[in-house]
Amino acid sequence: MGVRIDELAADLKALRRGLGVQEMAVPSVAGAAVRELCGVHAGDPAGTVRQKIIDRLRDLVDRLPASKQPLARAVFGLDNPDDAPYTTRLAQLGRVVERDTRTMQRYADAVIHRIAELACAVDEPAPLPGQFPWHTRELQVRVLLRGPQVEVFETRRVVSHQAELTEVEHAVSLAAPAPAGGPVDLSVLGIDEIAGGEVHAPRMVSAQRVAFTLRPPVPLAIGEEHAFFFRVRVPTMAPFYCCTPEFACERFTLTVNFPRDRVPSRIWRIDGELSMQAHDPTPTRETLHADNSGGVRAVFTDLHPARSYGIGWTPLD
Repeated sequence: MGVRIDELAADLKALRRGLGVQEMAVPSVAGAAVRELCGVHAGDPAGTVRQKIIDRLRDLVDRLPASKQPLARAVFGLDNPDDAPYTTRLAQLGRVVERDTRTMQRYADAVIHRIAELACAVDEPAPLPGQFPWHTRELQVRVLLRGPQVEVFETRRVVSHQAELTEVEHAVSLAAPAPAGGPVDLSVLGIDEIAGGEVHAPRMVSAQRVAFTLRPPVPLAIGEEHAFFFRVRVPTMAPFYCCTPEFACERFTLTVNFPRDRVPSRIWRIDGELSMQAHDPTPTRETLHADNSGGVRAVFTDLHPARSYGIGWTPLD
């Protein structure tokens, strides 16, 4: 967890600048580690982003020893009725505790690192059962149907259940059958960008489903998290997108962006159905509505293996 602590501490330091959490730019400059910590999601309004960050920081500050809390509140501007900038806040507190500003800055760095450690300790998962090598903590997918090609962006954060986990198996369903015979080239199939690990052993497990092995940069310890990202670009796709996890998934956020002038007449939520029924438009399901930009978002929690979760729609003309 050391790397994650350092990453989070760096992001937290960016939040202390200027007016701290009340700085106008906070919703747009908050780093990925802070966004994950505070439960910020893509598409959250700026006010929501700010409030989530403030609420999470207040909770963490309240967990510090009482002697550290005034400094932490000053660092992030949580209590700042005079809208004082960062160095002024430290100088004001320094006069109270009889320390110069340079010393207060060292104290500030230390308390930020303490909060990062505390946050990671709070989020540290309990010992996990050994029946699966890993599970998905969070899956975020964005499907863009607005250009000449369909683009799918996926970020998957997994949690290891094993010591020295070196491989994570992944599979993607394709819009059309892959060419028969010969080695499997992921770029030919439209999977043209992968980050977070090396790809090994791509193989077709059915006519329209390709599997491959992702190897993280370093082996993962029990309870350690790691994120993979990939992009798929294909000419077309079926009128639905689903996640059908092999192992448990804690949270799945799916956003589908339709052309603003071609929003389907019917959009629905697919929630825990058998995979063979997921693409069937007949069953009665919860209706979803696109926003003014043509986007539709659905969030699923506690996904069960071998069940399908996602969004379906009437085919675009």
